[in-house]
Amino acid sequence: MAEEQKQTYEILSETYEQEMLAKKKAGKKGGRLERPPKLTITSLMDILTILLVFLLKSYSTDPVAVTPSADLDLVKSKTMLQPEQTVTITVSKSAILVDNAMALAVKDGKVDGSQKRGGEDGYFIIPLNKMLADGMEKQRRIAAVNPSAGKTLGVATIIMDGDTPFRLLTEVMYTAGQAEFNKFKFLTISSPEG
Repeated sequence: MAEEQKQTYEILSETYEQEMLAKKKAGKKGGRLERPPKLTITSLMDILTILLVFLLKSYSTDPVAVTPSADLDLVKSKTMLQPEQTVTITVSKSAILVDNAMALAVKDGKVDGSQKRGGEDGYFIIPLNKMLADGMEKQRRIAAVNPSAGKTLGVATIIMDGDTPFRLLTEVMYTAGQAEFNKFKFLTISSPEG
């Protein structure tokens, strides 16, 4: 019986406790990875909502944007038509712009004779024609890709000051006609009084 009571003892290493703690921690970490992580998307939704509000606020639904200035006092009318996406020609008291890009300066309701073919008596405004020809080419490229945009091919929207001389308007329209714009729309401000 003495032999049966003899027990064997295992010699444990000095780092046994540390090894057991490391195994226990590894077991806990492994347990966490088995379950899918729980995500909270509340913060992300808040950010996306705020971003959406700012984007909608900055997005313009009007195809033509007019920046008010002292040089441009638009004519008022009772029109109910909505503007379309076309090339815009803005004629103010001090400049002519094409799609909000400066084409040339205007002084006292006239274009400098050196900017026109034929001098002071000419109707063809050279820098305006160059920009309008580029605008027509852009319209053609868009119409080639998007057939529904072809309905506005050759249409120009003229935004002009109410005090624009008829001669200047005639020169602008003649020059646009030479750049293959054959239809014109005039942008006005809708007013109930008319």
